[in-house]
Amino acid sequence: MPQLANRSLSGGDPEAKRRKIRKGTHSCWECRRRKTRCQYASAAAAVCVGCEARGSVCVSQEFPDEQPSTSERGLSQRLNKVEGLLEKLVDRLAPGFYTPDQPGEPALTSSASAEDDPDSSSDVLRPSATDVQHIRGIFDALREETSTYASSHTSYVPTPASTEGEVVPILPAKYAQVSKALHAVFPCQHDIEAIMAVGSSAYFIASFYNGIDGPCEPLSSISKIPPVTSHPAFLAKRLMQVINCYQKMTPAAIPQDLVCKEPFRPQISRMVNAVSDLVISNDDLVGSAEGLETIGLVSLYHANAGNLRKSWLSLRRAFSVALLMGVDKWPDSKPLRSVDPLSDPSTRSRASWVWFRLNFSDRYLSLLLGLSAASESDSFAEADVLAQIAPEERLSRLHAVITAKIIKRNQSSHKVGGDTAFGTTQAIDCDLELAAKSMGAEWWQSPVRHADPSTATPYELVRAHAHTLLQMNHQHLLILLHLPYMMRDPKERRWDYSKMTCLHASRELLRTYLFFRQLNQAASACRHTDYGALTAGMTLLLGYLDPNLRSRDAATACQRNADRELVCTVRDVMKGIADNEEDKLSRETSDIITRLLPLTDVDLMSESRGGLESAVRLEIPYLGTININPVNRRMPPQRLHQRQQNSGSSITPASTIYGDVRGYAEDNSLQSIAATNSASIDPSLQQSPQPPQPPQVTSSFVTLLGEDPNFSFQQFEPDLCSPCQFPELAADVDKWTFQGYDATFFESLFS
Repeated sequence: MPQLANRSLSGGDPEAKRRKIRKGTHSCWECRRRKTRCQYASAAAAVCVGCEARGSVCVSQEFPDEQPSTSERGLSQRLNKVEGLLEKLVDRLAPGFYTPDQPGEPALTSSASAEDDPDSSSDVLRPSATDVQHIRGIFDALREETSTYASSHTSYVPTPASTEGEVVPILPAKYAQVSKALHAVFPCQHDIEAIMAVGSSAYFIASFYNGIDGPCEPLSSISKIPPVTSHPAFLAKRLMQVINCYQKMTPAAIPQDLVCKEPFRPQISRMVNAVSDLVISNDDLVGSAEGLETIGLVSLYHANAGNLRKSWLSLRRAFSVALLMGVDKWPDSKPLRSVDPLSDPSTRSRASWVWFRLNFSDRYLSLLLGLSAASESDSFAEADVLAQIAPEERLSRLHAVITAKIIKRNQSSHKVGGDTAFGTTQAIDCDLELAAKSMGAEWWQSPVRHADPSTATPYELVRAHAHTLLQMNHQHLLILLHLPYMMRDPKERRWDYSKMTCLHASRELLRTYLFFRQLNQAASACRHTDYGALTAGMTLLLGYLDPNLRSRDAATACQRNADRELVCTVRDVMKGIADNEEDKLSRETSDIITRLLPLTDVDLMSESRGGLESAVRLEIPYLGTININPVNRRMPPQRLHQRQQNSGSSITPASTIYGDVRGYAEDNSLQSIAATNSASIDPSLQQSPQPPQPPQVTSSFVTLLGEDPNFSFQQFEPDLCSPCQFPELAADVDKWTFQGYDATFFESLFS
């Protein structure tokens, strides 16, 4: 029986000691244990048919039967199961990476048989020549804790410890191309490091979700370009972090030794478009901590760029993804699922903080745009949650709750009575007062924790920013809360508190804004501060339509001069930003303030002259023109009506005005006019279909403006022959500067 000596897949040693067996015995040990007939396909076959089918080792009974110990047997059984699972997993994720074992190749590993036999081993799967390194590490991946949070679409394989301990992600082919495209968009490593070294923007972005005092990623990880084999969501997150740091720099702060000479704005816009097109719009790539954070960072970019509507749309997408992920109910003790194999669960964004940040940003934008909030849930501000966080974080969450209440008040004011809405306003004011008292008087008296940008640490700068922004946000909420009651009849004393609150909050906000601009002069740094300053500036100047504030007594005159100087300083700061960065929003904000400044000039509004010689004119894009001309309440109604008609007709922006706004007069304290120009419209145009109305226009807006004698309104007349009368739904700031915020402001002023 010369053939039997070679019948062993394990390489039975021909020199091994042979056993004496009974004549005619041709079976192997495996078939003997299984009590099955041992047959060979041919006389020259080295493995019996049974062992070949089972994938077990075929050892002739001529050689000793060496069985492993019990512990080794159990281990081999488990390894066999793991190998079977790995074979299926690898075949699904990377088809074609593996080829069957070839004769003469060294075995990569061994395992038990498919039948859980302790003395058998299966055929070993072999990688192709170019993929040996990926396959060797696949067994080590099972021992990585991060594999628990790995994406169902992506497998991250750490190399063996004997190499360099790096992590090599294996991506499906459909994602590999996305990752390659995103990786190509990154600036070079030198430029990223140079940008990150400027100011405190990197620290701000790192702590954006978890808060200043919360755990955050090390800054060194943000400035490092991930490998091209990384998951697209992870690459997109890193790219958006870099973009937001770029956005917060002034032209003077840009390092001179950057490799890329492309202008910043086109470069940033190109990178954001790549992230939006390749990742944000792909539902399969955003269902992770990195995907959700990326959407939020895209929204932050658009908000700082002045694209409020695009920012709002991005936030609503983030809300949808967060709800599908269960972020609103996810415990902080369990990290969100990550697609980054090196992500540290202890520094990963916590679910409750991500949920709060989404709510805070959405409610603020919705309030500015006159839209509904995405969620009415205030789970992030429950009593037990507030008791565990720092005072400044607690105030920020209370602001989010109060913002939702103001939105709800604004949207229900036309459905409930005036007294009910005013009662709601007083209740919200009490909430703001309690929130302010929780910080202590000293915190409010000093936004002036002077932090010199040239010497302060990034943490100190971010802390100063947070302190300043919180104070501005509080004053902004006070203005927007009481704004609907500022222009009420001065004879009714119950409106006095709202008027004085608006004026006082406006002054405080403008002072804080000037301090903030000492910390950061970049136009796109915390853009919402500019909207707050515009709100405060317009509110303070329009407050001088009240005849009580046009008095010539010493105290009133002193306050009026101080207010004018304060507003002029803010205007000059905005104009300087506009000139330095060619920022359209800052330029038009300074223009609006300049147009309203005559309202503080008592001589121009002298009663003997009957008011301003020409009305203050504010053009609201795609809505119309508001003419402001303070009235002399002692003027006879006939003269008042004639003066307003002359004022309105002298500044008509077009030859025809579509719409019908009727004027009427009550007593000396309330008079209003508006030009009725419907007769001048071409009858053929009147028979044509009406053009679509622009966003934010409500039927009550024109009526409300007609109820105050200081204002007249001329509605925007579209060109019916033009196909593009109004901007796109989410037009950029260059095409629609205030995004409808200005219309919302005046609608609230007269609601």
